[in-house]
Amino acid sequence: MANMVLPENVEGSQNGAGVGGAVQAGGAAPVANILQSGRGAAVSQAASSAGSSAGLRGLHAHPEPLDGCADAPSSQQPPALCALVTGATGGIGRELCAQLARECGTLALVGRDRGKLEELAKDLVERFDVDTHVFVADFAQPGAVDALASQVQAANLQVETLVNNAGFGYDAPFAESSLERQRALVQTNDMALMELCHAFAPGMAARGHGGILNVASVAGFVPGPYMSTYYASKAFVQSFSSALHMELRPHGVHVTALCPGPVRTPFWDNADAGGTALARMTISAPRVARAAIRALGCNRLLCCPGVLAKFIVFGSRFVPRAWAAVAASALQKPKR
Repeated sequence: MANMVLPENVEGSQNGAGVGGAVQAGGAAPVANILQSGRGAAVSQAASSAGSSAGLRGLHAHPEPLDGCADAPSSQQPPALCALVTGATGGIGRELCAQLARECGTLALVGRDRGKLEELAKDLVERFDVDTHVFVADFAQPGAVDALASQVQAANLQVETLVNNAGFGYDAPFAESSLERQRALVQTNDMALMELCHAFAPGMAARGHGGILNVASVAGFVPGPYMSTYYASKAFVQSFSSALHMELRPHGVHVTALCPGPVRTPFWDNADAGGTALARMTISAPRVARAAIRALGCNRLLCCPGVLAKFIVFGSRFVPRAWAAVAASALQKPKR
């Protein structure tokens, strides 16, 4: 049976030296909305003062070294402003990278598969003429976030936009499932996301600008039999993001939870679910990415692109949770 919600990509090039690797390109991409180019040179004070204008422009003012922050630079050179995207190599993550490449000059791409990351970096350089830095990390492993934060600092990057997209789903009855895989799911979907926010949000708040986009799901609004831990993990992301939104708003930091419904990715065909009714209600990953970046620029708390996602989120307020669990069970229950 087709899954109610798609798992995000957990996957995830430098031809030179440096921590994590990087692909460099000359010339900055045009600036629009929220992001400004961060090629290591400070953006003018005039642009900084204009940061309160609409869109994402205000999130990227100018690089400011801060002692004790995870993204403080390790050299005397001004840090390069960047957007850091986890789970960057496929599906929603890849499209978010393309949208951000239109807005800023430097991207930090994070995933598990170096080959796919380098392929993506090359594509972004060719299409958008941006600088890209590649970092390999497996967030199912404790300590991965600390290692990544150190690598970002060593690369002299200042994270102004953090996109927490890495995550995965596990479709199995809980009592019959692998505890090891359930732990890895919670570690990746929740613990790593929280740690990444803790690594970079303090610097954003101290500087008075920045943005955090956490990829949740409509799954976070209903119980999910047969994908119980995945649904619960997305409920955490949605609730955590809502609280963070309120805490950081007075400091000029935008926080948005992206809560899509079914998104059309190769997952559907791989699961032999391309012809199902649910698959026909999917929306495209580029549409989701565009909506997410707009919502972050406006500092919207929730972004629920597509009619189906809006219906689920709105309907969850009125439908008893027991009924919602029954409906989700019917969609999620594996074939025997």
